[in-house]
Amino acid sequence: MASKILQQSLKNPKELYKFLLRSCDKLPKGPKEHYKHSIKQSFKQHVYEPDAERVKQIIEKSIIDADWLFKKYKIDLESLLKK
Repeated sequence: MASKILQQSLKNPKELYKFLLRSCDKLPKGPKEHYKHSIKQSFKQHVYEPDAERVKQIIEKSIIDADWLFKKYKIDLESLLKK
């Protein structure tokens, strides 16, 4: 459910990147720093990806991972998307 909402709301990798970094602020301190670092590293690693299909796959995987994280820490997705 949440992953479909994210896919419809986030149109490009930059929007996803900004959304994920903002979402980390809702996490407890330890996980917050870990996931922010992980998001930044992943973005840097794939920023020049030339294959559009691969970019789509990366975005889909990121959304699935974010959905899992929101459920784990009981973060309300709708409140995050309103910002």
